[in-house]
Amino acid sequence: MTLNRALLPVLAIAFSASMLAQSPPGPARPSPQTPTRDTSAGPQAVPPPAGRITGRVVAADNGHPIKRARVLVSANELPGGRAGLTDDGGVCDIAELPAGRYTVNVSKTGFVALSYGQRRPLQAGTPLQLGDGQQLKGVDFRLPRGSIVAGRLFDEDGEPMPGTSVSVMRYQYLQGDRRLVQAGSAQTDDRGQFRIWGLMPGEYYVTATVRNFSFGPGGRGGFGGRGGFGVGAGSEEETVAYAPTYYPGVESVDAAKPIAVGLSQEVLDINFSLLLVRTSRIEGRVLNPDGTAVSAGNVQLIAESARTRGQIGVRYGSRIDWDGAFAIGNVPPGRYVLLARADDADVLAYGSQPIGVAGGDIDDVRVMVSPGSTISGKVVLPAASQAPDYTRVRVVASPTEQGIEGTAQARVDKDGNFSIQGVAAGPHLIRPQGQLRGLVLQSVTVAGRDATDTPLDLRSGQNVSNVVMTFTDRISQVSGALTNSEGAPLTEYTVLAFPTDNSLWRPQARQIMTARPDQTGKYTIRGLPPGEYYLVAVDPAEQGEWFEPAYLDAHRTGAARITVSEGDAKTHDFKLGS
Repeated sequence: MTLNRALLPVLAIAFSASMLAQSPPGPARPSPQTPTRDTSAGPQAVPPPAGRITGRVVAADNGHPIKRARVLVSANELPGGRAGLTDDGGVCDIAELPAGRYTVNVSKTGFVALSYGQRRPLQAGTPLQLGDGQQLKGVDFRLPRGSIVAGRLFDEDGEPMPGTSVSVMRYQYLQGDRRLVQAGSAQTDDRGQFRIWGLMPGEYYVTATVRNFSFGPGGRGGFGGRGGFGVGAGSEEETVAYAPTYYPGVESVDAAKPIAVGLSQEVLDINFSLLLVRTSRIEGRVLNPDGTAVSAGNVQLIAESARTRGQIGVRYGSRIDWDGAFAIGNVPPGRYVLLARADDADVLAYGSQPIGVAGGDIDDVRVMVSPGSTISGKVVLPAASQAPDYTRVRVVASPTEQGIEGTAQARVDKDGNFSIQGVAAGPHLIRPQGQLRGLVLQSVTVAGRDATDTPLDLRSGQNVSNVVMTFTDRISQVSGALTNSEGAPLTEYTVLAFPTDNSLWRPQARQIMTARPDQTGKYTIRGLPPGEYYLVAVDPAEQGEWFEPAYLDAHRTGAARITVSEGDAKTHDFKLGS
């Protein structure tokens, strides 16, 4: 995004990457006054790790220390990480750290949260390699104050709209897909004013939603499902309500105007009126394949665009009654998908129905549900000197298309078996989840057929058995260093590995990996599956941009080519212009 690149010189000064003092790694030496003890007769006490990371956090605009800022350091060698607060001088000292590769994150209400070495919004920071007993000093941050978006909301007559929810959203990559996600929210006061603060720089969309009340013969009515106080069935008068509205007063995000927000900038006067529209009431029943009524579950009405853009705007919903009936009121015009989920049987069942709403009530909608699929099989861990703990592993059926209901999962039992129930129809990848330190996925087979990187296109009620998920402890590693023409380490780049086979250029691909170099310019990529790869140093605008096929295609030229086999340890250095 061009805005992010324009902000690069500004955000780059938000942290201090220089003056990183290091004491040589090594165990702490005892004081010469300490007498030597004879401990040969008893068990030896294991001393705590002696690593330490120390730094100072100040405000970027005035240099004043920020006290009680939260500093979190995390590494694979320190499960759960360790957090601390800065003192009155803005200093945080986190001690007793084991050797490892650490990320350092700092946050404080009202400021932009940063990772050490972060140069752009939504970008990863620079990891810090900490040796055994090493002291890293000067891990300093200059936190910028968060940006602000503020304005007023009005009704159709120009009167203030109090108590209305306002959200700002921005595009970012989630699981490899670019989606709109909420970045902040607020509620208007009695004058219709809103103020959303603590935002990072970027482009935002502003949307307002009101807890609608219908206006009709019965007066003000309730919001949502069956049995509310809205206009009754058979009424000839219109029911109107305020539709979710996007700045500058339009009904869809496609017509919305993005707002450019700079670093620590206040964007004021985002004023617009909510759209008063004729609304509809949707009634119907949810049925099983044999025509009987579903007796429990829920229905949701989501905008058709939400299936491709992520969660946008309001979800209208209703419970399914004992006779399969549902009712959803106050639905503004638009194109929707009605999703039904039945949970009155042993296996979840799903159904969907596209619906176009143009202002009139819709009666007698029929939604047929079909039972979800079942995926069962076993997990195979590498042979070890002790029995493997299969219960550390969960198996998930991860949908590869947006709009598929949920991510079904199951825990593996002590014998290595699993069974995932109620998986919605559509393409899914079978993936592990959980504590698998020292192991990577080697393969997934279904009845002997390789399905590691090929989604299973599930049909309703399908039973997929004989799934074997195999792990290996022979983990590949590609490492090296990034230096300039004078041999000095470079830390601002990202090393990207991606497959030469462009059929694998897709979200969630195991074959697309990145690594940021540490403070010494060294990088490591672990766990690439066997195959042929491009390897290149890039400077992406934001995290996850590398899942776009166009981005990968643009970086093939000039990239190195490497072959990775299981358990390989490859080295590749980059010498880049100063």
